[in-house]
Amino acid sequence: MGLAIFCLIFGFTVGYLWRDSRPEKRQKEAPKTKARNIYLSYNERQRAKIRHQSDAERIRELNLLSTNESKFMRLLQHQFTEYKIIIKDKRFYIADQDYYPVAIFEYRDGTKELRLQDKEDGIPVFLYKAILSSEALEEDKLLLKANGA
Repeated sequence: MGLAIFCLIFGFTVGYLWRDSRPEKRQKEAPKTKARNIYLSYNERQRAKIRHQSDAERIRELNLLSTNESKFMRLLQHQFTEYKIIIKDKRFYIADQDYYPVAIFEYRDGTKELRLQDKEDGIPVFLYKAILSSEALEEDKLLLKANGA
């Protein structure tokens, strides 16, 4: 009888210790999806173009710039002192004090100089290739002011 009680207590103890030593199965957390309002107004869509999800994303965008793109950004900063320069997807957005985009600048490395102008959703887009002159940027700034930006 004493042996049966000892085996019973020993069995419970070993089972309890064995259960605690097993790695627990973690339940996989469902990835968090952002609830987005599909029906954004025109102004909200324009502001969403330049909005970053976090500061880490903003810093990552700055770190991905090439040497010439960094120089181009500095030229933009010197030309558009009253505006904010926001970098997203290798594009330079010129935004006013309310973070509403006024113009979009793109810079691409190359050997031939190229300067184009277009419109995207009503916002002027300026494409520069291999031009690092402040005179060209000043001309585009005057053009933006003449158009009422």
